[in-house]
Formats: sequence, structure tokens, C-alpha cells
Amino acid sequence: MSKHVQTIPAALPDAPDAISAEQSEEERRDLERISAFIAGDDRAFLDLYARYEAPLLHYCMKMCPDHRVAEDAFQEAWTKIFELRSKQGTVTRFQPLLFRIARNICLNALRGERVRKRDTVNADSVEIGAPPEHLHEDEELRALLSRALGKLPVEWREVFVLHEYCNFTYDEIATMLGRTLTNVKTTAFRSRVRLRQLVASWLGLGEHDEHPHLPSSLLKRPL
Repeated sequence: MSKHVQTIPAALPDAPDAISAEQSEEERRDLERISAFIAGDDRAFLDLYARYEAPLLHYCMKMCPDHRVAEDAFQEAWTKIFELRSKQGTVTRFQPLLFRIARNICLNALRGERVRKRDTVNADSVEIGAPPEHLHEDEELRALLSRALGKLPVEWREVFVLHEYCNFTYDEIATMLGRTLTNVKTTAFRSRVRLRQLVASWLGLGEHDEHPHLPSSLLKRPL
């Protein structure tokens, strides 16, 4: 689009206000690591990087189908975390902070004309492609799901990705995105329904037909 592309502000987003009274052992370890890093321990940063490298890269790849953009977003998110040392920031929950930073970077990239035209389509005007001739491998199903994800509105896609691929709870997603729990659950349901419609269409199935190879993430289960 021709509109001015907003940039991510220099200041890092604050940690979520809603903090669980009982933190998991991993959350406590994350806090120890980020606090140690801010205090000058480089090894603590490497420990955090090793723990979150795979899930964060996976998130960026699903949010930004252009892999070069996704890799840039991944690197920029870690740069923002590294900048916490110079800012002497205080972190109360590391995981939501890391993914919210990555989310802001990805959404900023998706506002660009080139990425938006290629990867975002209104959910009500999706062009249905021809179904593949052979569909027996999980890899092909994953490719179909990735293709369908790229056709969801960004707001729907991010909720699905955060829950299904990054294993955040709906409560955590609501806190991270600043939305109500009801809104997040509704969005998750709509995203699954739309993804199922797209994948089923490409498989030559009716909307309500069962298929043994449909991903479990598309099953109509209770929220």
C-alpha cells in the first residue's frame, strides 16, 4: 500500500500487567536468566536464546509467510531483548514479552505494500485453488495449512499461531494482545472454521465431511 509504514517505537512494550500468582518453574528460570543478563551475564542470554530460538522462529515464519521478512523479524526481536541491558529494564514475565515484541515487529512488516498484497486476503473473498492430485503426506497437509493461514486476516492468524504453534493459553494471548478472553476465544473459533473450510475445499471435501488426514488443529472442539 502507499500509506506510510509505521515503525516500531524505540521503547520496548511493557510486560503484561496481569501476572499469575503462581509462576511455573520455567517462568522463574526465565526471570532469573533475563535478570542475570541485564546484570551483565552473557551466558544467561545464550540460555534464553537456546530455549526460545525454535518456537520464536516458528512463530515469525507463520506470521510472515515471506521467509526473509520472518527471519529479519526474528533477529530484530532478539536485538530488542538485548537492548534491555542498556535500558536496565525490569521484566516480570519473559515469554509474553518476547512474543509480543516479535508480534509488533511482524505486524509492522505486514503493513507494507509488498507483503500485504502478497500474503493478506479478505476472509470473504478467498480464491480457491485446485485441489492437489495426491495428498498422502503430512508435509503436503502442512503446506496446505500454511497456505490457508496466509489467507486469514492477520488478527485471526496471530491468535491461531500463538495458541496452536506456540502453546500459549487463551488467557495469555488475551493479556499479550490486550483483548478480552471472549474475543480471543471467538477469534480462535472463527480462524479454525475458516481454515477448515479452505483446506476441505482444496481436498475436494464438503465443509462438514470428515477426513482422516485433516490436522487436529482444525477439529471443531470446545473452547
